[in-house]
Order: sequence, then structure tokens, then C-alpha cells
Amino acid sequence: MERILVLGTGGGLTLNCYNTCFLLENNEKYLLVDTGAGAQILNQIQNVKVDLNNIHDIFISHKHVDHLLGIFPLLRVICQNIYKNKYAGKVNIYCAKEVRKIIEEFILQTFHGMHIDIYHENVIFHDIQDGQEYSIIDYQVKILNLYPKEDIVQFGFQTKLSNGKSFAFLGDIPCSEKNYDKIQNADWVCHEVFCMEAENEIFQPHKINHSTVKDVAENMQKLGVKNLILWHTKDNCIQQRKELYTQEAKQYFSGNVYVPNDLEVIEL
Repeated sequence: MERILVLGTGGGLTLNCYNTCFLLENNEKYLLVDTGAGAQILNQIQNVKVDLNNIHDIFISHKHVDHLLGIFPLLRVICQNIYKNKYAGKVNIYCAKEVRKIIEEFILQTFHGMHIDIYHENVIFHDIQDGQEYSIIDYQVKILNLYPKEDIVQFGFQTKLSNGKSFAFLGDIPCSEKNYDKIQNADWVCHEVFCMEAENEIFQPHKINHSTVKDVAENMQKLGVKNLILWHTKDNCIQQRKELYTQEAKQYFSGNVYVPNDLEVIEL
């Protein structure tokens, strides 16, 4: 079984949904991609009926709070479970070196001494760089530099699923032209959107390196993408978001469009 368990779908300041993060599942093996902004990550994992003790791989795209802060309650619980012999094995965290330094400093300053010792013994960091490949949940995962305009580092990844389909996660910024050749004709692409085209003047997504639905749909159409997942959105129209965003995307994109709500499952 290969699927996405959607934990959150909102951008950085959403209140009506959790921040965008998800579990990529391959036959009951899980890669957690980003962690949201707080302890609700624990509830979301529980709500999709996954045992936290079965999650051993975590990918963090960049250091912004809505992608990073959930790692701390997550590791706090994992360290406690290791102490109670409920969690077996190591934790692998794939992130940029600057993200690792933030995590390590925060844990040293805030965790109990016992948990710090457990953390040092059981958490393995992988300082990712563009083009590196890792074997994660039986996938060969290739790291993508997403080329953010801000002075931070942001990474995504691409892989081939067990069913032979290609899958790409592009973080929370528009797809860079430098990655077009990697995304060309992809079967699955996960891409941020901030708002609809009619809301462009209100929210001004381009000023903060985000996109409208139209922007993404037109671009992915040109690249021949087959299945497009749209998330990391505003929550101002949360009840109608799926219908409105899908309707706009389908005006410019001929493939399948997915605008998930929190806790939805997408079969790959």
C-alpha cells in the first residue's frame, strides 16, 4: 500500500487547519515530511491511526516555524517511549545543517538530562545536500535543492514509488526553473499554493515567494505533470477550499487535481 496520510494543509498562520505536513506510507513504513508548528502533530498522527513508534524517518524541508517546531514534542515523546522500551530502533532526521543546529540547540536547552542522553544515543542526523540519495522506507530518495529566493536553505525530494510512478515534494515555494527537467512528466507533484488568483491583490503571494492556484496549474500543465496535490494554503475559505481551488486549477491543468483537507488519505 502506497499512500499519503495528510496531517496538515495550511500555511504558516492558519488557525482552521494544521500546518502542511504528511506521512508518505510504503507498506506500513512511514516517512514523516515536515512537522508543523507544534504539539498538534502528535494528535494528527494519532488521528490517521499510525503508531508513532513505527515512524523512524523524518524529513524537514527548512527552518520556518510552521515546518520545524513540531519536531520538538515529537522527539520528546519518542525519547520517553525509548526510555519505556516502547520505541525500538533509531530515528533518522534528514535536514539541512542549519536546521540540525537549531534542533540540537533547542533540545540541549529545554529537554530533561535523561532525555538528552537518549536523544544523543538514538537520533541520527543526515545533513542533506542537492543530489544526495538515501534509501528511506524502501525508496531511493533523491534530494532536491528548491532554490528559495530568501536567504535560507530549502530542500525537497523526488523518488520512484514501488508501483513505478514518480513522486516529487517541492516544499512551500514555487517550482524553480532549475528543477523543471526533474519535474517534467512527473506522475505526482506536491506543490504549495497560497490563494486563488482573484485573491492575488489581497494576499500578494508573490511578495512572499508563494503562488496562486492559477500560477501552479499553468506551470504544471506545461511540465506535463499527471497528478497535482495543492496545499500550504490560506484558511479563509476552508469550507469551500477544495471545491474552489480544484475548480480554478482545472481551468488550466488537465491532469488530476487533489486539494486535500487535514487527515485525508491520497492513494498513490
